[in-house]
Amino acid sequence: MAKSVFSLKPDVFWKVYSEALNNAGRQQGTLNSYKDDKVWTKHVTEVAKNVIESFYKNDQYPFWRTQTEYLKVDIIGYLTDWDNPNNLKKQHDWQLKIAYEHENSNNWHDELCKLCHVVADLRVISSYHNFRDDESILKLLQEMVERLGIWRLHRIPNSSWLFVFGPRIHYSDKFRAFTIDTNLKVSEINNNEDVIPDRWN
Repeated sequence: MAKSVFSLKPDVFWKVYSEALNNAGRQQGTLNSYKDDKVWTKHVTEVAKNVIESFYKNDQYPFWRTQTEYLKVDIIGYLTDWDNPNNLKKQHDWQLKIAYEHENSNNWHDELCKLCHVVADLRVISSYHNFRDDESILKLLQEMVERLGIWRLHRIPNSSWLFVFGPRIHYSDKFRAFTIDTNLKVSEINNNEDVIPDRWN
């Protein structure tokens, strides 16, 4: 997929969104729904979804889609001063350091694309692979990162990636870990203790 040439500006979005809010607000009973947080949230997210869907809906972007609550991350690690009594003003000031996604199937590709859009210092994909019979995981990973491209995988400066694959079928095989450099070259990380499921008994 090519990088989009269309960039949506805040004033353009606000123009369409404000008109849609007023149109929806003029419907009978909408003021009452606005006064009820739960009812209004359901109502306003539908309005926003329709507005977002209206952008890109043309021949130039025939595959434009919307999705609700899609960017949920399995685990995050973050730094905060919330518990510091001297820093009460920083209660909502935190830094996302690690975003971790685990995929139970071999289909880790979508998790990778999803984490491209999450701002974290380290993004981790954990999944499985049949190292003996399936295509080389190094080759598959290299193909996938090249398909996504530098502008997505390294859109967050000074961030890094870790890919961890456990054996799918042959439990005497060891886990393998990989990372990528700034040019998307995949390399295996071999400096850790071997993780082999068969040895856990």
